[in-house]
Formats: sequence, C-alpha cells, structure tokens
Amino acid sequence: MEHYIFLIVFGVVAFGVVVIGISIKKSQKKAEEERVRFANNARKRYAAAKSVKKIQWRDQFVIDKDVIDADHRTLLKLINDFNEGIVSYITADQMVPHLLAFTEYMQTHFLREEKLHKECAFPFREDHQKEHRVLIEKFNGFKLKAMKATEDNVTDVAVEIGTFLQEWLTGHVIESDLPLKSYLEMVAEDTQDVGNPAEQAATTLH
Repeated sequence: MEHYIFLIVFGVVAFGVVVIGISIKKSQKKAEEERVRFANNARKRYAAAKSVKKIQWRDQFVIDKDVIDADHRTLLKLINDFNEGIVSYITADQMVPHLLAFTEYMQTHFLREEKLHKECAFPFREDHQKEHRVLIEKFNGFKLKAMKATEDNVTDVAVEIGTFLQEWLTGHVIESDLPLKSYLEMVAEDTQDVGNPAEQAATTLH
C-alpha cells in the first residue's frame, strides 16, 4: 500500500515538475520574443529617423515676406519636430499630440490664406481652396490611422505621415502658393496707404 502511495506521490510531483518546466520554457520563449521584437522596433525607429530628412527653409519658398511666410515657417518647424520625434515614438499616444498641433495650425493658416485669395482676387482661389479641403480630409485620415497604430507599426505609420507632410509642404508652397506672390505684390503696390493685406488677414483671425 505504501508502495502505491509513493508511486502516486512521485507521479504527482513529477507531473508538477514537468508542468512547471513547460511554463518556464514558455515564459522564457515569450520573454525572448518580446526582447527580439523590442530590438527590431528600436532598429526600425533609428533607421527611419535617418531616412526622413529635415526640411530647410529656402528662398524659393518666399511668398510675401510676411504672415504667409511666417505660417509656412511654423508649419515647416512642426513637420520637422514630428519627424525628429520618430526615433522616440513607441506608442500612438506619443505621436498623436504632434499631429493635433499641426492640424490646428494648418487650419488657421488655410483660413488666413483663403482670406488673402479673396482680397487680392486670386484667380485660382477655388481650386486652391478645394486643395485645402482635400488635404484636411486626407490628414484626418492619417490622424485616425495614427491613433490605431500599435508598437509594431507605429514607426511605419509615422514615416508615412512624415514623408507625406514633407512632400506636401514643399509641393504646396512652390506649386500652389507661389503664383499668389505676384498678386500680393500688385495689391501691396495699390494699397500702400491702406496697409499690407496679409497683415490685415492675420489681424482678423486673431
């Protein structure tokens, strides 16, 4: 009888040891997978930070040497700040505040710019305003995508957004805003006694 009890106890203990051993191995495997995942994500962040270049202000960006240029410089800084932060974005919560700040300022800039379009009778203002609406819609989609980002794809999402913003700013300013320059210059010449229309637009939005 004692022999059978011993075998039963031994079996229970042996089973417990096996179960514990399996649990430890699973835990170790999971920890190793997490370590590898963390290391891979870190390498991805550093590689992404090197691939996204900083935008430098150039003379060809100049539109009015006033509030529009100031807006564009601010947007450029916000984009650069976002891209410089890619190396540290581990979760979506770290990325989203930058996007919200950019969106808020972008919308303010668009309102100011559209007021100038009207004041200087810019002939392409309707197409330009449609471009603004399309951009806002597209960027809202980016914000939703950013909010859903996981630790494994947050870097990919950040690079996608950062690259888009860089290409948009340079393309928008040079291709879409630059034609506004000559119209603002003509209005400025005709209204020297009245004041700079860009300054007036800025004042009415504050």
